[in-house]
Amino acid sequence: MTVTEDTTLVITRNFEAPSTRVFDAWLTREEWQSWIGPDGVDCEISKLEPHVGGQYRLEMHMGGQAPIAVAGVFKIIDRPRTLSFTWGAEGDLSRQSLVTLTFTELEGKTEMTLRQEGLGSAANHDQHEQGWNSTLNKLARHLKREQR
Repeated sequence: MTVTEDTTLVITRNFEAPSTRVFDAWLTREEWQSWIGPDGVDCEISKLEPHVGGQYRLEMHMGGQAPIAVAGVFKIIDRPRTLSFTWGAEGDLSRQSLVTLTFTELEGKTEMTLRQEGLGSAANHDQHEQGWNSTLNKLARHLKREQR
């Protein structure tokens, strides 16, 4: 497989919350479960070990379809600057990628960059781009609700 820039996804978003708040939303089971997954997809977090080398497992439930299991391992946890973990279909080593999140606080708000490497094809890149953008919209709504 040839890896090209077409298989690396980069999305930058700004959130109306401090970096610690945005970072923690990724590593607290109840919070993560409330917003992870694109619009219309409910996720169940069945495993979350938030330490380097720890694992996570989630199931994506899309009405009427078989759930999709996603699992990975935390590679870097440097609160509140960097979070890195593998991401892919559970049990399929050919479909693993690496997600690295960087958080930069600017006057109480956070610029977060999501970089996902190893998507394998331009089509997979495009599917993940759509999914992550929808998911990050849910994260923004979650953070806004939590501020009230």
